[in-house]
Amino acid sequence: MIMNTSVKLYVVALLLLVCSSAVSAQTFLYNVEALSYFDNREYKNEYVHSRTLFGFRLSPEVGVGFSDKADGHHRLMGGVHYNQPIGNNLKSAYFTPTIYYEYARKRLTMSLGAVPFTHMKQSLPDYLQYDSLTYMRPNIQGALIQYQAPKFTGEVFCDWRSIQTETQREAFRIVLMAQYHPGMFYFGGNLQINHLASTTIIKQGVCDDIMVNPFVGLDFTRLLPLDSLSLQVGYILAYAWDRVREENPSFPGGIHVDLTARWKRLGLHNTLYAGKNIMPLYNSVGALLYQGDPLYQDPFHDRLDIYFCIVRHPAVSCYFSWNFHFLSSAKRLNHQQQLTVCFNLDALHNTQNLKNLFGK
Repeated sequence: MIMNTSVKLYVVALLLLVCSSAVSAQTFLYNVEALSYFDNREYKNEYVHSRTLFGFRLSPEVGVGFSDKADGHHRLMGGVHYNQPIGNNLKSAYFTPTIYYEYARKRLTMSLGAVPFTHMKQSLPDYLQYDSLTYMRPNIQGALIQYQAPKFTGEVFCDWRSIQTETQREAFRIVLMAQYHPGMFYFGGNLQINHLASTTIIKQGVCDDIMVNPFVGLDFTRLLPLDSLSLQVGYILAYAWDRVREENPSFPGGIHVDLTARWKRLGLHNTLYAGKNIMPLYNSVGALLYQGDPLYQDPFHDRLDIYFCIVRHPAVSCYFSWNFHFLSSAKRLNHQQQLTVCFNLDALHNTQNLKNLFGK
């Protein structure tokens, strides 16, 4: 495979980064992440077609780091995601560059650039992040700010998915997630501000998508002989407006319930949504705007994941999951089987939890 000029320049920049660390007193840093996924979807509904996603992703990183007098830690990292669909040749593979600056001090962490989603401390709910995009879009393109306290976790990121040009539309979103967990009872919320604009030539208009999801929950783990048991209840209120096709915005919403149970290597995760279609613009703009599961177009969607953890290690996570989707508009059962292996070398020296990749 012949590399184009931009790829060559990126490789040269990485080599300069490595060389600069070798000739200075700074610390040389490196990490390798790998993801192998098999996702077979047996669907029969009006929103998503049956398909099988099968491939692997290799993500090496190198960089430099140092500490300052204020007890802050600085890192500059660069790398690439190599995503290869299995069954196709190298021409079908694609590369996504990763380069970011990270500053961490006490409870605050700030990352700027193309930052892997695996750096997040909380997993995105499926109405904000679809499984397919987890495989294909591994980076936050913009900024990630995190605050971690003993009973509180807060994160906000800006993901600039597409810059406005003559051929592509401008697209970005801002997501805020916060949770306060003082004990058995906890509460929090998620907020997304999502935006899609026109190209510089063709005026397709502007689409807005805002979702607010406050929730409360109960964590029963301490009361029962289980590794984890929690129940979370919330409400999703959406704001959707296509400023060209619609005179006024719509405000769909519905109840959202999460039940999670885990015992040793067995786990169960059930998510229920009941209300109105919170993605009313999907038929016109699709995934250009919406990053969540298209099944949330249905007024009733219950997803039941039953999974088994095959390998549990600080650096390796391997699980098999059978997911069932119950829809009000579907005449038959929709289900999928997922087999996923995640490897993260940095987790040997870091407590980063790999469950953030898929929420298992």
